[in-house]
Amino acid sequence: MLTSNRIILTDVDGVLLEWEHHFTKWMLQRTLFDERGARYHPHRLLPDKQNTYEMAERFGVTKDEIRKHIREFNRSAWIGTQRPMLESQTWVKLLAAEGWTFIPITSQTSDIPAQQLRKRRMGELFGDHVFTNYHILGTGADKDSALAEFHDTGLYWVEDKPKNAITGLKYGLKPILIDHPYNQDLQHPDIIRVSNWKQIHEIVSGKIKK
Repeated sequence: MLTSNRIILTDVDGVLLEWEHHFTKWMLQRTLFDERGARYHPHRLLPDKQNTYEMAERFGVTKDEIRKHIREFNRSAWIGTQRPMLESQTWVKLLAAEGWTFIPITSQTSDIPAQQLRKRRMGELFGDHVFTNYHILGTGADKDSALAEFHDTGLYWVEDKPKNAITGLKYGLKPILIDHPYNQDLQHPDIIRVSNWKQIHEIVSGKIKK
């Protein structure tokens, strides 16, 4: 049972850490060898698809193929070099200093060493004391089971995916959706939309009433 409501449940990729461009860079740097042993780059961004969020469309591959790439990326050493989302460090550290703790719920990978790499990177960027009780799920996994543990606690739940924000409502949480071009279709009266972590700080500290 939770003993404090000064807890924020948070996704990681697209919320705390930048994933989209990091994955794209990884894909473009991947190399294979042809039958003559010459190295080549098999993946290219398709014209007019550079900013498409659906990675299968961005690279012109099937959804099954892109899922395999994403699983490989999410357990690679690249996870240890992700950049923080813009200004997330400043405001998350301030919230921690004001007594808030963060419980990450992320569908990264079931690979244990890669999970440890993610934890280490988040500790490097935000501080080892900020995050507790990590829920690291398999790549692309639904978050129902993790969110169900916090049923009817009324905790804030920070996400970038509309589906996961709506799932938070189902379990009696207060979803906050970080603005991205790919989530503009969701407009829900019970889901708070913000542009950045500064606005999240204003909301949870009571400076903005929602």
